[in-house]
Amino acid sequence: MTAKEKIKIGVIGGGSVFTPELIDLLAKSNHEMPIREVVLMDINKPRVEILRSFAERLVKRAHQDFVIRTSLDYRDAIEDADFVLIQLRAGSQAGRISDEKIGLKFHIPFVETVSVCGLGTFLRSISMYEEIADLIRQYAPNARVMNFANPAGPLTEYLLRLGIANAVGVCNVPVILAKHLATLYDAPENAFYMQTRGLNHLTVTDAVYLDGHNILADALNRFVPETFPIPFTENVIHAFPAIFNPYFQYYWHAEKIMAKLLGEPKTRGEEVLDIEHELLQLYDNPAITEVPDLLKHRGGFGYSLVVVRLMLSLYRNDDTVHYINIRNGNVLDGLPEDTAVEVPVVVKQGQLLPIDTGPLPPYAFPLIRTMAEFYRLLLEGAEQRSVHPIRQAMLLHPLFNDADVSDRVLNDLLEHNRSFLPNGFPEHA
Repeated sequence: MTAKEKIKIGVIGGGSVFTPELIDLLAKSNHEMPIREVVLMDINKPRVEILRSFAERLVKRAHQDFVIRTSLDYRDAIEDADFVLIQLRAGSQAGRISDEKIGLKFHIPFVETVSVCGLGTFLRSISMYEEIADLIRQYAPNARVMNFANPAGPLTEYLLRLGIANAVGVCNVPVILAKHLATLYDAPENAFYMQTRGLNHLTVTDAVYLDGHNILADALNRFVPETFPIPFTENVIHAFPAIFNPYFQYYWHAEKIMAKLLGEPKTRGEEVLDIEHELLQLYDNPAITEVPDLLKHRGGFGYSLVVVRLMLSLYRNDDTVHYINIRNGNVLDGLPEDTAVEVPVVVKQGQLLPIDTGPLPPYAFPLIRTMAEFYRLLLEGAEQRSVHPIRQAMLLHPLFNDADVSDRVLNDLLEHNRSFLPNGFPEHA
């Protein structure tokens, strides 16, 4: 890929309601990173055709001109692609809702990537990721692969284990934090450097620099407890000299989270299903030529911004800092080399070079190390087609705090997801 060479982008899961955000940003960036074609691959043909039609209207509105087509075939999207973007949801929202019902049944705190839901989605994704990785190795070995399907951490790590060395994972949480800081300090997002590291949805930031000064202590004092994107109580916010990823709330405020989940009339998956239905109706309206504000109420809004910024940096080789998931190697001491860690990286000469952030602080290390081992065992279970490592993983996980209950959860997940499990995978724990 050379400057001004037109590129091909394959989007696996092109029927996602987030595709318009992605296409809108690509259209606005087309003068810098010219596109030959975008292939929206999805197994749901009627849905992806709605997205294609809306995407073409967005491109036309931006006064750009590149091909957008659809496909039901992984290979069609992958072959000769410069970028392969993975945003699929194995089992669709129905799978997520099924996982949530299991979490409610056993009173285990959950969200899309945590505990029951993260495990269920991973199990449904194993076969798909193995097929995708095989096709990338054959038909696009030099492609940049960006995974923003959840659970992003272990699925990115699985791609790396499957030989996709160019795979990275992306997340919108660092962007959300940067936007929040920008609002607090009336400064541009890129004015801040955040010393962020850990795992996807489990990072710690123990320094934030603005104009050469570490403003962390001041920022902590400006945060409003229990408000987006800082969902912690005041005591928790000031317990340690750091900003914690909001997903820590599922471990630190577990009882409060569980009470809230049990008290809601619908699960988040059911709410999302309603939002997606409304969004698809808007997308299908020929009069709609802008990304609707409703998309901002869908939890993953902003992922596409992270992806397009990273694509542009790689295309331009512009020495920009990004916060992404890459293979650890020796980046973070104490974590396995194969773990996908979330750290700041700089794009330089076509490479993603991690920035030295020092070791994980001792108060954050234990949980992050435990969850790294949890993911390692999940992947071992996938590779071995065995539930034994997965049982081991659940015994380590702080939210699966009873061995007998964990086995019942695992059996329910295996039963409900039998049609997604790879060949040779046991149907019972």
